[in-house]
Amino acid sequence: MESSVRQKKEWALYDTPPNEDICSLVELNKKVLDIGCATGRIAEKLKKEKNCSVVGMEINEEMAKIAKKRCDQVVMTDAELLKHLDFPKGYFDILLFADVLEHCRNPGEILENLKKYLSDQGYILVSVPNVANWKIRLKLLLGKFDYRGGTILDEGHLRFFTLKSIEELIEKTGFEVLKVKTRNVLLQSLGRLWPALFAWGFVIKARKRK
Repeated sequence: MESSVRQKKEWALYDTPPNEDICSLVELNKKVLDIGCATGRIAEKLKKEKNCSVVGMEINEEMAKIAKKRCDQVVMTDAELLKHLDFPKGYFDILLFADVLEHCRNPGEILENLKKYLSDQGYILVSVPNVANWKIRLKLLLGKFDYRGGTILDEGHLRFFTLKSIEELIEKTGFEVLKVKTRNVLLQSLGRLWPALFAWGFVIKARKRK
């Protein structure tokens, strides 16, 4: 019974509205690979509003069943174990990593392995929470580092990123950062002035280094 209740709570967490910050950076009529697509809410939005074709990648069987109704296709696999996709090299215009890399043991390997499926003119969009946010810093000052679902310190996060560390990871794996967009709720102006301190998270657009 406890397991069933916990699964329902996790389901409610991941069947959330699409990441508007990352969707806003997707251009029209693109072929998109959404890594960790969950229930396909991003695909639903991009297909309807931007006429994109979207292939989802998801490890959770229950979420993948829902995603199949929203994506053009869903590949059920663990991105960290992936060796091959049944798509030609350079097939996709955009690779989406919407709040995914922080859940992975080796996010750099995922970027490296999937890079070959991105066209030379394409780009990746990566969103991650900011562990250097002022609230987290204040909690650390008070000796607190408490995990809570759906927050920067979500129980499922295996990696934690600052703006500097996520940019370094992206560049280390052969990409060039083109744009950084801050994600924050209450402190928009401060987030733009001091993103490393006040932003809740970041969306980064990057292309393959030429």
